[in-house]
Amino acid sequence: MRSTLHQTAALVAAFFLSAGISQAQMTSPPGASPEPTLDEIIAKNINSKGGLEKIKATTTVRMTGKLTSQDPTGRELSGPMVVMAKRPNMMRRETTRGTERIVNGFDGTSLWMAVGTMPVQEAPASQAAYARQDAEFDSVFVDYRAKGTAIRLAGKATVDGKDAWHLKVTKKGGPPQDYFLDSETGLEKKVSVTIDGGGNRATIVTELSDYRSVDGRMVPFMTRQIVDGTVKATITMERVEFNVPIDDALFRIPASR
Repeated sequence: MRSTLHQTAALVAAFFLSAGISQAQMTSPPGASPEPTLDEIIAKNINSKGGLEKIKATTTVRMTGKLTSQDPTGRELSGPMVVMAKRPNMMRRETTRGTERIVNGFDGTSLWMAVGTMPVQEAPASQAAYARQDAEFDSVFVDYRAKGTAIRLAGKATVDGKDAWHLKVTKKGGPPQDYFLDSETGLEKKVSVTIDGGGNRATIVTELSDYRSVDGRMVPFMTRQIVDGTVKATITMERVEFNVPIDDALFRIPASR
C-alpha cells in the first residue's frame, strides 16, 4: 500500500510546488551569461503553474484518466482511474482492474485500502505517518524552511536530451529527493527518491510529461513511475479540475461492509 500511495502523492505533488526563499547562488565564468539562482528557478516553476496566489487559493483537485500497471506476476493491467486531493493532505484514488474496484484513501490520519468486496484494510501507524508527510497538498516548496526542509541547487543535468536544473530536496526526517526541472519552463521532468523500508531499498523515479494548460496553469497529463529501472505504472490524464466540491467523508475509512 505504501508504494501505491506514493504513486498518488507524487502525481499530485507535481501540481502544487510553490516557492520558498534560498540564498544559494551559482557563479559563472567571466563573459558568460549568469546562471539563475535557486530562487529564480523556483520562481519560473511557480509562474508556469499560474503563480503563487493561484496555487495557494487551490483547495481541491480531481483528476480523471487511465492507470496502466503491473500485477506481482508482471502482467499488464489497465483501467479507469480517479484521483482526488484536498487540503491539507487528504487523498483518494479509485481504480478498476477488470471487474475489481480498488480504492486507496488517506484522511490526514488513517491510511486505508478497499479491494472489491473484501474488508477494508488499514495500514500500520508507521505507514500512515509516511503518507501524512508525502501527501501534503502544497508539497515541498511552500514554507519549506518552517517545515525543516532543505533545498539546494546541485547544478545542471540532461533529461531526455534537454537541459534541466537538478535540485536536492530533503524533508525533515525523510530521504533526499532529486528534482529535475526543465531549464526553459522550470517544470518538473523527473523526481527520484530511494527509500528503505524494512531493509528493502528501492529507487522510485517519477517522470512527468505532456504538459497542458488547465485554468491558466501547466499540468502534466502523462506520468510514469519506475521502480529500480522497471516501469511499474503509467498514468494518462484525460481531465483535471481544480477547486471542485469534494466531501471530506470520501477520504475517511468506510464503515465495515
